[in-house]
Amino acid sequence: MNKLGFENYQETSKSYDTTRVPIGTEILLGCFASTPRPLSEQIVLDGGCGTGNYIEVLKSKVGTIYGLEFNEGMLRQGQQKFTRDANIHLTQGNLLNLPYEKNYFDGMMSNQVIHHLVSEEDNSDKFLLLAQMMQEAYRVLRPQGILVLNSCSQKQLFDGFWWADLIPQAMQRVAKRFPPLETITSLLAEIGFQEGGQIVPVDAVLQGNNYLEPEGPLNKAYRDGDSTWSLATEAELEQALERVRNMNADGSIKQYLEKRENLRRHIGQTTFIYAYKG
Repeated sequence: MNKLGFENYQETSKSYDTTRVPIGTEILLGCFASTPRPLSEQIVLDGGCGTGNYIEVLKSKVGTIYGLEFNEGMLRQGQQKFTRDANIHLTQGNLLNLPYEKNYFDGMMSNQVIHHLVSEEDNSDKFLLLAQMMQEAYRVLRPQGILVLNSCSQKQLFDGFWWADLIPQAMQRVAKRFPPLETITSLLAEIGFQEGGQIVPVDAVLQGNNYLEPEGPLNKAYRDGDSTWSLATEAELEQALERVRNMNADGSIKQYLEKRENLRRHIGQTTFIYAYKG
């Protein structure tokens, strides 16, 4: 079995909620609402739910939400949030073998997860695990059910995050894990999904109000908000942090942030891809 993921989420789960926010929840609700049953009656799955940030926002809008999470630390954080919510069910498990019956869910979402589904042992088809996950999603969805995947395009990876310019080698490494959007839509079609569309929440950022913190990267908890930082070598990280220190010291950080933000405003950070079970 391939190891899923490359970040130590057992450790980062402790501060994850302070560094990440659920973006595009209105997009998700719109997608779920486009399926046959009313939202209040729907059963939805959050695949790779983490600490349950998306579930927290959606729980009052959707009938029942199941969350599946591989990492024990993240799962524990999520379970602590929903001890009093009878309509929330969190389970430890693997996206490649969903522990649910076929035709059970009205909708399934997976937010910033699929880049962890990369086979490092089979370079001839490194998105084989992603296809397997999609096949499982197809199995557990009802006819006309919807699958919504939140990922990043290659351009969004390099120009949608201001600090990406600080760790270019790490960005190159993580970019190889992100399937091109064309690959995602092609795989969905091969499995039998009917084309839905793509939506980019241009104004939303994954790290919320903390995103533009000029000294943010100097704080480990801030860096833990995005797994790309874990792919930087010690030398690359120190070089990046030195740039941040120098720019803050000489005042050039403001201009630098404005320049990087001008790029993000045109392309956003993430793309929501949705498709329907035929």
